[in-house]
Amino acid sequence: MASKWTVAVAALLATSLIPVALSIAPIEAVGSKLFDSETGEQFYIRGTGCLGSEVTDTDSSLHVLAGVIYNIYDDLDPLSVPAQCALDAPLMITLGVNTIRVYQVDYNRTHDQCMNTFSDAGIYVMIGLYSNEAFISDTTPDWDMNMFNQFTRTLDTFANYDNLLAVTVASNVIDETDTTFAAPYIKAAIRDVKAYRDGQGYRRIPVGYTSNADYDSTRLNTQDYLVCGDTIADNADFVGLNRYSWCGNSTFTESGYEEIWDEADDYPVPIFFSGTGCDDVGNREYDDQESILGYDMNDRFSGAIVNEWRQESDLYGIVSYQFGTRELTWTAEGTPAGSEPTALSPDFYSLQSQWAAITTTGTPSSDYTPVYTSVACPPLTTSSWNVTPTAALPFIENLVITAMATASASPGRDSPATPVAGPSPAQEDSNGSSGLSTGATIAIGVVIPVVVLALAVAAFFLWWRRRKAKTAVAPNEKGPEYSEVMTQDSPSPGPAVGESYNKHGSEIQGTPVAQLHADESKFYNKHGSDVEGIPVAQLRAEESRQEPGVGMADHMGDPERELAELDAYSPPLELSNGPSVRRASRNSRRSTVEDAPSTIGA
Repeated sequence: MASKWTVAVAALLATSLIPVALSIAPIEAVGSKLFDSETGEQFYIRGTGCLGSEVTDTDSSLHVLAGVIYNIYDDLDPLSVPAQCALDAPLMITLGVNTIRVYQVDYNRTHDQCMNTFSDAGIYVMIGLYSNEAFISDTTPDWDMNMFNQFTRTLDTFANYDNLLAVTVASNVIDETDTTFAAPYIKAAIRDVKAYRDGQGYRRIPVGYTSNADYDSTRLNTQDYLVCGDTIADNADFVGLNRYSWCGNSTFTESGYEEIWDEADDYPVPIFFSGTGCDDVGNREYDDQESILGYDMNDRFSGAIVNEWRQESDLYGIVSYQFGTRELTWTAEGTPAGSEPTALSPDFYSLQSQWAAITTTGTPSSDYTPVYTSVACPPLTTSSWNVTPTAALPFIENLVITAMATASASPGRDSPATPVAGPSPAQEDSNGSSGLSTGATIAIGVVIPVVVLALAVAAFFLWWRRRKAKTAVAPNEKGPEYSEVMTQDSPSPGPAVGESYNKHGSEIQGTPVAQLHADESKFYNKHGSDVEGIPVAQLRAEESRQEPGVGMADHMGDPERELAELDAYSPPLELSNGPSVRRASRNSRRSTVEDAPSTIGA
C-alpha cells in the first residue's frame, strides 16, 4: 500500500505539470497576423498611447517615497501608479480600447496591480524595453551589454503577464537617410532579445520596432530591412508604423494609406499603425480607423494605436486629468495619487463612435496557413539607405545566450535574470530552429530532474520503511534461520538492534547488543581467561560433559548449581545477527535461573 508520503510526492509532480489558468488569453503572432491563443480569433489592435505624468513637486524625498524613476520625457512609469490605472481602465473600456502602448517603464518598480487592472478590463499592453540610460541612438548607434541588460530585465519584469501584447526595442530611430546606419543595431537588439526570450522559456512574446513612417524616403527600406533574409531568428516579429498623414477629410488614397497597404503585400510578419491620429485640422473625426480596421486594409494590417490618451502640450490627448495637463498629486504617505480622467469632447466621442461602428472578424487561425515569403534586403544607396545588405549584424563581445540552468522556467515578474553561457544566437540554423523548440527543451530539462528527484525520494522512503520493519518484526518474521532453532518454550527471540541485555537475556542498562556481538568473537577457556584457538562455543559445549572437580567442583548432575557455576566463570554471551542453537538453549533455560549472576564484562 502506498504511503502518504509517496502519494504526496505523486500529487506534487502532477500539480507541477498542470498549467495555470489564464486570466486573459495571450495574443500570438502567426505569420502576418495576430490571434487570440484561446479562441483562435484574429486580433485587431484598437489602442491608445499612454505616457506617464510629470511631477511638479520638486521635493526629492517625496520622489523616493513614491519609488519612481523618470523616463526620457521626465515622466513617471504610468504602470507603477495603481490608483491612476484603476481610474483610467473604466473610461478606456467605455472608449472601446483593447490595447495601450506604454513607451517606457522602470523594471525596478512593481507593476502587478496595474497589469492586473488592465487584464481584468480585457486590455493588452505593449511595452518599450529602452530607457533614458539605455537606448539605440540615431546619431551614435550602438548595441552593448548595458543595453542588453536594460532590455532583458524589462522583459523579465513583464514576461509573465498574459496581457503583455508585445515589446519594442526602439522607436523612431530612423527617419532621414543619415540615420539609416542605425538599422543593423536595431536588428541586432531584436535578435538578442528574441534569443534571450526563448532561452528563458518565455512564451513567444512578439519583439519588434516602431518606425517613423512619415518619412517616405526611408520608410519602406526600414520596413523591409527588419524582416529581410532567411535567418528568421534575426528578424522582427512585427513592425509598427507611426503615421500621421490622414488629416481632416482625407481619403484612403490621398493620405498615402493605399500606398502603405500596397507595400505590405506578402509581408511576412504582422504590421500595424503604432501611432496615428493627425490633429493638424483641430477636431479629429478619425475617419482613418474605418480604412485601417475595415475593408481597405484589414487583410494586411492588424489595427492601430491612436495618440494619445492624456492631453499634452501637443494637444493629441483625448482625456484630461483633474489636476491639469501634466500634474501628479501626492498622498500624505508620499505615494502618487490618481487623477480623475475626463473625456475630451469631441475627440473622445468621435473615436468611440468610429470603433463602435466597425466590426472586424478577420480570419480564424483554423483557416489560416502562413506562408513565409522571403524579403530581399534593400540595396546600399548613398541617397536613401546607408546599409550594406550582406553586412553582418553587430554582436556584443562575450555575450552568449542559452536556456536557464536552474529548474525554474522563468524568474519572477520583478526579479531580473542574468544571461548564462551557451551557444551564440548566430548558431541557429537558417530557419531559426535547432531541432526541438526551445520551449520543449526547457520543459524536458525541468521535468526530468524533478521526476528523478521524486523517484529517489520515494526509493529512499521505501528503503527506510523496510529497514525499520526489520528491526521490529514478530519472532516468526525473523526468517527461516531463526525459526529452526526456536522452540515452543522459548520466551523471547532475543534482543533487537540497539537494545541492551545481559548474557541471560534479561534487560540491563548500558551494554548494547552491538557490543555483546563484538565480544562473541573472542576465545576463552572455561574459567573465563583468554586462550588461543578454542572458540567460546566449543568450550561451552565441552563444559556440559565435564567430570566433577574440573572447574565445576562437585555439582555434576545438579542443573541449577551447574549453570550458576558455569555462569560465574563464563564470559559475556553474545547475540549474533543470526541466532544460534546455543543462544536458543540458554534462553530456554532462562526461566530456571532467575537468581544467576548477571554481571556483564566490559
